[in-house]
Formats: sequence, structure tokens, C-alpha cells
Amino acid sequence: MKNKSTPVVIFLTIFIDLLGFGIIIPLLPSFSVNVLHINEFTIGLIAGIYSLMQFVFTPVWGFLSDRYGRKPILVMSLSGSVVSNLLLSFVFSGIIPSALILVLARAFAGIFAANISAAQAVISDVTSHEDRTKGIGMISAAFALGFVFGPSIGGVLSQNFGYSFPVFISAALSLMAALLCIFVFKETLSKEIQLKNRLNKGSFNPLNIKIFLNALTNRNYGKYIIIFFVAVFSFSNIFGTFQLFAERKDGLGMNQAEIGYIFSFMGLTGALVQVFILKVINKKIGEQNTLILGCFIAIFGLGLIGYSTSLIFLLFVIVILSLGNGLNNTVAISMLSQSIGKEEQGTILGINQSLGSLARFMGPVWGGFVYQFMGYKYPFITGGVFMSLITVYSYFVIKKRN
Repeated sequence: MKNKSTPVVIFLTIFIDLLGFGIIIPLLPSFSVNVLHINEFTIGLIAGIYSLMQFVFTPVWGFLSDRYGRKPILVMSLSGSVVSNLLLSFVFSGIIPSALILVLARAFAGIFAANISAAQAVISDVTSHEDRTKGIGMISAAFALGFVFGPSIGGVLSQNFGYSFPVFISAALSLMAALLCIFVFKETLSKEIQLKNRLNKGSFNPLNIKIFLNALTNRNYGKYIIIFFVAVFSFSNIFGTFQLFAERKDGLGMNQAEIGYIFSFMGLTGALVQVFILKVINKKIGEQNTLILGCFIAIFGLGLIGYSTSLIFLLFVIVILSLGNGLNNTVAISMLSQSIGKEEQGTILGINQSLGSLARFMGPVWGGFVYQFMGYKYPFITGGVFMSLITVYSYFVIKKRN
């Protein structure tokens, strides 16, 4: 790596911010059902609106980061997280107990949620091709560790102090990450490349579908975007519905704190995959095979959740899911990044994250729909089916063409 301190700063920034994000995850479905009395399908929409806004705005931030640098985009993103969490606290505290304000707060958070794609662009700036997977894995580990501690903190705090207190903690953590970025992080994109990109007068419209079609059909990297999209969509089926599944009185019957612990366990196993397992498997079988293997393993990790009737079996399934998800997501992003020119890293990675955000919107909406109209097992079963399809696709477009 060209600058060994930069990835560490990015790791801490993403970890602190995702810790705050993770705190909110177990609260939304429970609050929506118990306080606002919203049905499962609407909960899916609320869970997904954040990602829908990411879909629209992440390419904008990626485009701007290629022209004005990574640091201002990261600072704006983290500052937006502070404001959105404060708005959310008004709803959770009962000052404005409105589903509309809840949706607006989540939408506002999604607009400014540009830190992951910007962080990936930073890693691309400071790493060689050989170190790219390791660098992307560091971001994924920070993301996963945010889920290790965030949901359990959110679950325990809400169980003991009410829904609003954890949201204030989340806002404070995002503020800490913003300050860390302002005072410690150093810009990684050279002034020369920024100037060159600004002089490029090509128009950019994030709602222009041609931009996404061009990326998806690009013979060098389009396949990695498609794989990432379907994998994220399949996994996102569980957000909003897993909490409802775990709370079922005739099932696992978990409370908010216990559900938070489950999400934390999911994050911990995901982080362990990034730190200890990914590198070993990559070295043994290569990145292409690792990507296909990760997709295949995730079929069972998703599909079996709905059949979990005991805590031990559920934890076993989550380990499988974390392994598969940790392998396919990280390697797909790494291989995508290696296929892009340096001057396009922010833009293409932004498009990829944007489409990933669309998948995170569609996933909870689909999960909420099938949960309400087909049954509690079907968000997980259909997630496994979609992963089966993308596993076959991955094999034919990666292995058969090489």
C-alpha cells in the first residue's frame, strides 16, 4: 500500500459511522409495529427508502469525488448522517410520532450515505492491484464490525432506555467520524487528476438509465456489477423481515436485545471472514473461484433461515450466510475495482454502490411483500433461489469465458 496510515483512518471512520448505523437496525421494525402500527409491507418500504435514495445519489457523490476529491464527499456524508439521526430522534422520542417524518428521516440519511463508495475509491487510490482485495476487505471488515457492536448496543439501550436514546448515540458517533475525517484524513486523489476530471465537460445525469446500462454491459466489469447487485438484493430480503421472524411468539420469541445480539453475531462472523478466511481461500483457489464459492454458500445461508426453530440452528445458518456473503461481496468489488481505470474509480464504484443501494431497496420491499402475502419463510427461501441463479450466472460468465 502506498500510504499505510490512510486505510487505517478510513477503517476507523467507516467503523464509527457504521456502528451508529448498526444501532438503528433492530429498532426500526419493532418501533414501526409497536408504536406506529404499520404492516409488514410498509415496514419493507421504510427499510428500503434509505437505499432508494442511495441509488439516486451515490453516483452523484462518486462523480463529484473524482472531480473535487474524496475528503469533502466523506465529510458531507458523515455530516448528513448526524442531521438525519437527529431528525429520526424526534420520531422515536414521540415529539413527532409520524410515519411520514420517519420516512423523510431515512430518505435524508440515504441521500448523504456516500461514505462506502468514497472509501472504496480511497482504497483504490492508495493500493496496488495486488493489495486491492486486502484493502477492500478492510472496509468490509469495518462495515461488519459496525454490525458486531451496533445492533446489540441498539437493542440493549432501547430495551432499557426507550427507542430514542440509541438514536442520539448514533448521531454522536457519526459526528465523531466526521471530526476524524476533517482533522486526520488526508486527501488521496491528486490535484492533477481532480483538475483533469473537472476539465472533462461530459454531462452527468444520475437518472440517465444509459449510464447504468453502459456499466452493466461493459465487457470488462459489467458482470461483477450484476453479481454484486443480485447478491445484495438476495441478502437484503432479511432486513425488516428477520426481526419480525425472530419476534414470532410461536417461533423463536426473541426480544429487541436478543435480536440485536443476533445481528451482532452476524457482523462478528462477517468480520472474521474478512480478516482470517478470505485471504486464505483467495490464495488457495483464486479470486474467480472464491467469488463463485461465496455465491454458492450463500444459497444455504439464506434459504435455511426460515427453517430455524432453535437458536443453535439459527446461529449455524448465520455462520454459513456470513461466510458466503463475505466472500462474494468483497471479491466482486475487488475484481470490479481492478477492471476500472484510475480516473473512473469514484464514478464506476459509485454506480456499483448505487445499484447495490437499489438492491437494498428492492430486497426489503420484496421481503416484506412475500412475508405478508406468502408466509414468514419466503423472504429467506426466495433469497436462496435468487442466489442459486446468480451462482449459475457467475460460473458461466467467469469460469467458462476464461
